[in-house]
Amino acid sequence: MKSEIEKVEVKCNNCGFDETDFVTDGCEHEYDNTTNDTFSVVKCRRCGLLYLNPRPDVSELKTIYPNNYYAYNLHKQNVESERQHSPLYQARKFVYLSRLRKALAYCRSAEVLKVLDIGCADGRALDWYLKLGADKVSTFGVDFDEVAVATARKAGHQVFLGRFETVEIPESMFDLAVATHVIEHVADPKAFARKAYAVLKPGGIFLCETPNAAAWDAQMFRNRHWGGYHFPRHWVFYTPETIQSLTAEIGFELVAIKFHPAPAFWNWTFHSLLGGPGNPPWKSKLADCLFPPVGFQDNNLRNLIAVSAFTFLDIAQKALTGQTSNMAVVLRKPEGPPAV
Repeated sequence: MKSEIEKVEVKCNNCGFDETDFVTDGCEHEYDNTTNDTFSVVKCRRCGLLYLNPRPDVSELKTIYPNNYYAYNLHKQNVESERQHSPLYQARKFVYLSRLRKALAYCRSAEVLKVLDIGCADGRALDWYLKLGADKVSTFGVDFDEVAVATARKAGHQVFLGRFETVEIPESMFDLAVATHVIEHVADPKAFARKAYAVLKPGGIFLCETPNAAAWDAQMFRNRHWGGYHFPRHWVFYTPETIQSLTAEIGFELVAIKFHPAPAFWNWTFHSLLGGPGNPPWKSKLADCLFPPVGFQDNNLRNLIAVSAFTFLDIAQKALTGQTSNMAVVLRKPEGPPAV
C-alpha cells in the first residue's frame, strides 16, 4: 500500500542557489509499499548540481526505506549463499574486497586499521572487511535502521545507531571511512562530508562511491528511467566536477576518481523502461520477472547472467567514454589544518 508523503523544498546544497532548471520527474517503481508521489529532478543554474526538489522530508525515511529494503536484508543472503558457494556471491565479494584493498593501500601504515562503514545496513560489507584479516582491520559502522544495526552488532561489529550527520562519533578516530552509495541519500551532503572529515585521522582516507550523472547511460536515459535516480531515495546526483567542488570546500585532497560497473543501475533502468508507472499491468509483471527491482541481489542463475551482461555493458561504456555511472572518489584528509 503506497501513500502520499510529506515533502520539503530545498536549495542547492553545493552553492545555496535557489534558481533551477527542470530536468525530469519520476516515481517509485521498485517497491509497492512506499509512495505513489511524483518527484522532480532539477539542475542548479549556478553550479550545475542535480538534485531532487521537492524531496521527501527526513520524517519519511521509514516510509521510503521499507522493512524489505534490499540493503537491510543482505546478511541472511550472505550466510545462505556462502554455504552454497554461490558464484555470484563469490564474484561480488572478490570485487568488493579488491576495491577495499586498494583503498587501504592509500592509508598510512598502522598496526590495526580502523575502518568505518557509513550506512553499513546489516553489516555485509563489514563482514567482508574482516576477510582481509581480523588482526589487521577493526570494523565499525553506522546506520539509522535499528534492526539492521542489531544484525551487524550480532556479527561482532561496533556500530553506531543513528544518522551519520548527527550521531556522536569520536573525532580523528578512523584510518578509512567508506560511504558506498550513501551521500546521494542524505538531506545535507555537505554536513555529511564535513562529518567524514571530522572522524578521520589526519592523513585518513574517505572513499565515497556515488552515481555519476555525467555517464553516457545517465544521459541516454535521463528522462526519468535512469536507474541511478532510484526514486525517491536518491536526493542528490553528482558529476565528477560537482563532487570535487563539494569535497574541496570541506578541505579534502583529491587522490583519485575511479569508475566501476553498476549492474544494479542497469537493472533498475530496464525495469523502469518496461514496467514503470503508466505501463499496463502485464508489462509491470514482466519487468518484475526479467529485472526484479528488489530480488536482483539474490544469488541465482538469472541474476548471475544479468549481472554479467550489465557488467559487460559498463566495461564497454568505460572503454568508449572513460566513465561509468558508478564513481568512486578517493579523498584524503590533509596531515595539517586545511588551507584558509
